[in-house]
Amino acid sequence: MRIGLGSDEIGFECKQRLRATVSGHGHAIDDVSTPDSSRSDIHGLVDRLASGIYSGRFERGVLVCASAIGASVVANKQPGVRAALCHDLYSARHGVQDDDMNFLVMGACVVTQDMASELTAAFIETSFIPQERGFGIPKRRLARVVEHIRNNLDKPLAVSALSRLAEMSQSHFSKLFKLSTGLAPHQFVLQERISRAKALLRQGNETIVDVALGVGFENQAHFTTVFGNLVGMTPRQFQHSSDELIGMYQPSLEPAQCL
Repeated sequence: MRIGLGSDEIGFECKQRLRATVSGHGHAIDDVSTPDSSRSDIHGLVDRLASGIYSGRFERGVLVCASAIGASVVANKQPGVRAALCHDLYSARHGVQDDDMNFLVMGACVVTQDMASELTAAFIETSFIPQERGFGIPKRRLARVVEHIRNNLDKPLAVSALSRLAEMSQSHFSKLFKLSTGLAPHQFVLQERISRAKALLRQGNETIVDVALGVGFENQAHFTTVFGNLVGMTPRQFQHSSDELIGMYQPSLEPAQCL
């Protein structure tokens, strides 16, 4: 399994210890930290880990930082991410086993390096055990709807049209869609639009207004508002942060202090 790993400057030494833990369990590592991985860059760190999980670049992500609660909140706004702040072994194990957690967040000022290593080991070595749940939309119909959404993000995607595609009444479709995906149809569409927008912004080949229109927003203002609510920064800020080169973090000579 490939594990995405990240830290801010406060969690740097702990992250180096976690590299050995992950490697020792036979897993590959993808370190997404950058030379400026400070507290102010926490949104960028979370986005790189979340995007890696969503795209399949790695299966799980581990982040150790000072702003751990904020990082957890931001991470759970990203599609495909199920993040939790865990400081005990029971939560780290059962978060995966019961709820398919795929993003572990730890407070760099709270856990010791030894405990962080134990939590990470429990997180990466535990498997999800599906429980009996209510029935959602049949897999083939759900796949048909999701494919239609992703192929038509630049067009209106009314729930009524999606329900017809699934051959269900609108109210029944909405209920089962949320049961299947964890999101209401309109929330899922917004997440997909923002995810596509982030990919386009990273490429840097289009203006922000073109990106907005290309993923189905009527104007740049509405796009900027929704993007900010879901990502935690403006499209322009995101574009600038994505331009930064990812490299090996060089720690300062004096260790950073938790304030």
